[in-house]
Amino acid sequence: MTSRRSILRSIAGVAMLAPFATLPAVADPASPVPNFRRGIGVAHAFGWADVQADGVYVDPPFSAPRFQFGADQRNAIRGAGFDFVRLVVDVGPFLVFAGSSRDRLDDLVVNTVRDLLAADLGVIVDLHPSAMNPAYQPAELTAGVNTPKFRAVLALLTRLAGRLGQLIAEQGNTAPPRIALELMNEPEITAAAWQPMLEAAYAAARSGSATLPLVLGGGSMNAPGALPQIGMAPFAGDARLIFTYHDYSPWQFTHQGLLGSPAYALDAIVYPAPASVDAMKRATEQRVTALGLSGAQLDQARQAKRTLASYVSSGFNRATLERTFQQVVAWRIAHNLPAQAILLGEFGVHRTPFEDTVEGAAARAIWLRDMRELAESYGFAWSCWTYLATGGFALAENETGPGFDAATRNALGLAAS
Repeated sequence: MTSRRSILRSIAGVAMLAPFATLPAVADPASPVPNFRRGIGVAHAFGWADVQADGVYVDPPFSAPRFQFGADQRNAIRGAGFDFVRLVVDVGPFLVFAGSSRDRLDDLVVNTVRDLLAADLGVIVDLHPSAMNPAYQPAELTAGVNTPKFRAVLALLTRLAGRLGQLIAEQGNTAPPRIALELMNEPEITAAAWQPMLEAAYAAARSGSATLPLVLGGGSMNAPGALPQIGMAPFAGDARLIFTYHDYSPWQFTHQGLLGSPAYALDAIVYPAPASVDAMKRATEQRVTALGLSGAQLDQARQAKRTLASYVSSGFNRATLERTFQQVVAWRIAHNLPAQAILLGEFGVHRTPFEDTVEGAAARAIWLRDMRELAESYGFAWSCWTYLATGGFALAENETGPGFDAATRNALGLAAS
């Protein structure tokens, strides 16, 4: 399960976008980019590869039962009304293994994409570094254009782009295609530092396939405010690009209780923002006591609790969420991009015991519905986070699925089971 690193920095990036209001747009069926609409992240098939105590990846990777992604799951996703998946791929094993072992890994991904297409699901293959192996965690893979590990990432992009481009050809070059390659999930560096690596990643993928749709994001962990910091000149004239951002605001609500997040000690945070901070502060104080926090963790908890007053005074609600959509639309229009060239690539709520209460469950459902409806009203594709995973973000019923509970289906506008 992802740790949702540096949430405060990501959410703060929204402020970088200039305010702008515009009418919603509808998708252009003639666009050469996939007409993705409703998607879900699939992290359990190729995400978070197992690492042995000595730091060596388990061989073969992704072979434990927890990585199984069967037909029942694929069919449940399609049957619910999703039309694509964002297939998370832990980069590390693809850089470590060589020869026939690496070829088998590539084949495993491509065959999974083929199975998803057969289930009538489009696919975004998402290069998604994890922190499971310290030698291949995100910071190691984005340390600079000329670092050996990033050069290995470029080779992987070229290889995968070529294979996925061939797979599109196998499908009969349907227009629009139903496959895309996401160059890198949530770079943990500034937009300025990411720009030369983004350009190199784009060139590497294009050397593998001149026509495969590609998904590009900004630095600062795909914060909305990173989009306008992308230097667009190197990508001008390429109509097969999708631009992505992630939105988990307000972080106090979506990340409450998540270990590693500034919101770890927060509890009973509701959305929309309530009229009073009292109940949230009391619940948080009780959680801090129960956790027995000390040192840096206690300091972080106190800092997070102090933000609750401003959260309440902000009146954070659907209209607050919509400002980000309006600002992204302004950027889209300024660059003459079609509506489906924008992907809200991740949004979700960390589940805690509070979400099992009437009040907590209602808040979660309202937030998911607001994000989904706003994305659709502006013509953006969306991919919620995530299908199966331990750690609290899983959307499948009981975190195991294969289907979805009624509250989740209703919030995401999915078909009844």
